[in-house]
Amino acid sequence: MIEPGWSDGAAGQAHLGHPSERSQAREAVGVGALTAVTIAAGAVDSMPHASLLAGAGTGVTTLLGCLGVAVVTPALVRIDIAERRLPNVLVAVAAGAWGVSTALLAVGGDPAAAATSLLSGVSVAVVGLVAALAGDLGMGDVKLGAVLSGVVSPIGPMAFLVFWGLAGALAVGVAGAGSIRSRRGQSPPPSDPPPTGPPRSDRRPIVRDVPFGPCLLAAFWWVVASHLVDAGFEAVLMAP
Repeated sequence: MIEPGWSDGAAGQAHLGHPSERSQAREAVGVGALTAVTIAAGAVDSMPHASLLAGAGTGVTTLLGCLGVAVVTPALVRIDIAERRLPNVLVAVAAGAWGVSTALLAVGGDPAAAATSLLSGVSVAVVGLVAALAGDLGMGDVKLGAVLSGVVSPIGPMAFLVFWGLAGALAVGVAGAGSIRSRRGQSPPPSDPPPTGPPRSDRRPIVRDVPFGPCLLAAFWWVVASHLVDAGFEAVLMAP
């Protein structure tokens, strides 16, 4: 289905649907880097002195949950920036990995962490649905936010709060930068007379034009990387 505002013809859609070789290479590098971070996070969680994630098999669950996000992150960022949408098929990959990791938490001896993960994802989905019905958020953002919340919540409540606080701050920053550029581009030359009449109200809020998916993903990977660094330092300090 073609999104409104993207009716430049089949050639434009084909260009967006089939990224260039450079774009594919950048995505491959991005997937490789995020996969390395994910594997490192899983290995650190499996260390006997790393206790930031409690429960049996937490290294495996961290690896699976984050790996599902890693393989789709570059494509989600590229598509959301270009088309302002997050394809369901890509979000479903991350959701599937989240489901598997949550199931492993439940059967691996840490049902409390599994319940926390599910509760976080469902709660975010409900709140996000209300925001989407109000027109302030896209459904793709709602689904991705719920999945990422479920993956990150077993790390701890602080990680969950940092994730959403950072994602919101990034979105506000991007919206502010876009608003400044828009005002500069629309300001009349000094020689033009000032506009008369009531102010125009047909402009869309700039915040609705912000691709929120990249903000969510950037915040998610910041939390994962920070957890990796903290757990590594803890393991080194507590080593005999």
